Amino acid sequence: MKKNKKRIVYDKQENEYELTGKIGEGGQGIVLSTSIEGVLVKILNSQDELKKEKWLKQIEWTLNQNLSGLNLALPLAQIVKPRIGYVMELMDGLTSLQDVLEESYLGLVEEQSIAKYLETGGLRRRLKILSKIAKTLSELHSRGYAYGDISPANIFVSENVLYSEVWLIDCDNLCFNEKQGSTHVFTPGYGAPEVVKYNSNVNCLTDAWSFAVMAFELLTHQHPFKGKLVDDGEPELVEQQAYEGDLPWVYNEENCSNESSGGIDLALVANTTIQELFSICFTDGMKSPHNRPSLSKWRDSLQEAVDQLIDCDMCGANYFYNADLDKQICTICESTTPSEQYLVFQQVICSQGQAEAEINVFPVNNPRVLNEGNTLDFSSSPYNSELWFSNEASMSISLVEGNVEIIPNEGAVFEINRNEQSSEFKTRKRVPQSNRSKSAPYHLVSWFEDEIEDDEHLDLVKSYRWTFS
Repeated sequence: MKKNKKRIVYDKQENEYELTGKIGEGGQGIVLSTSIEGVLVKILNSQDELKKEKWLKQIEWTLNQNLSGLNLALPLAQIVKPRIGYVMELMDGLTSLQDVLEESYLGLVEEQSIAKYLETGGLRRRLKILSKIAKTLSELHSRGYAYGDISPANIFVSENVLYSEVWLIDCDNLCFNEKQGSTHVFTPGYGAPEVVKYNSNVNCLTDAWSFAVMAFELLTHQHPFKGKLVDDGEPELVEQQAYEGDLPWVYNEENCSNESSGGIDLALVANTTIQELFSICFTDGMKSPHNRPSLSKWRDSLQEAVDQLIDCDMCGANYFYNADLDKQICTICESTTPSEQYLVFQQVICSQGQAEAEINVFPVNNPRVLNEGNTLDFSSSPYNSELWFSNEASMSISLVEGNVEIIPNEGAVFEINRNEQSSEFKTRKRVPQSNRSKSAPYHLVSWFEDEIEDDEHLDLVKSYRWTFS
């Protein structure tokens, strides 16, 4: 029996890589696995000599950029024969976001069920994944780069649904944000209208569009511009119109001619803030790219959305906390979640009143929901600020059978106030469920001792507190 011939490629140093299977394919090339654990190879699929020369220069340029600290599977070495390409590393235990989408979508279409949506991590995991993607892209933009070809096929996430690690591959399309004559690559369905029409090269504004399309699709299992007009029209023609931004988006309140005709209702998977970001991007941002929400805005809003989710023990879904309701009702199965199953933290700003013991409290309207059996991390910085994302957490809080467990990190101290009495702790503190009362809420703040400069600095840190009852 004739054995299958090994497929071998070589880099500039004559190192060989045995190709073992295709992972994905885009407009420029094919991404393949190798016999070396954690090592992938991308091969250019064009034989055009000018394209090959331009691509090789792009790889050389990328190899010389300072992109450390970002979850990017960057080119490590050039493949030079028998085809050109490059080598990249990717941690084990990952799968493409495209595979996650397809698995969940098939369940929705073929079984008319959200079971696969829940099995692939549900709403919480999807929002976490999007938040981490937005964080990476936001940092990339802050360094003056654009990613260029955002799509589910270029993003890898944890295979295990209990985790939400995120890595971006296909980084050969990176470019300086405002460089003229730069890359123009996009995946059909995700390119910004001006890129699809070849009126613009990629930049941070086209990244913002592509991210919003991908986020909408991951949450709702529908494309934001493929509604009734696309379903009922001539496929190729109306689909191209959708990609070029010539049709209203499926939730356009002023023009419902292309309204949503499938997928999951946006209101079930996006809070008011996220819905507004989609609306801004796909209406004002369609013709005016500068109006599109930035990736830092998406990062902040997605993190807030993650923190506002309540877990439903009845159906396993997640839904958004509603401060206007006394009882929290699951939007999927309509069951009520018992109040002892979750705890709501609210950040406030405290200032000294006119009387010596008087403290003025101003809510910031940043609720964070802690579900039974879970843990939240807190820092001493204002919630969802740049410092919040960059500073180390100073304490973690768990909810165990209705009891609040407060655990300071090493070198940290926390202060807990109630009824004008306060105490400081450097070790674990337990607040029994029986002590919790809405009429007498707790105030909580934490900090690292070695980071406090003086009393004035400490007073500033203590002015931002978290309340719970």
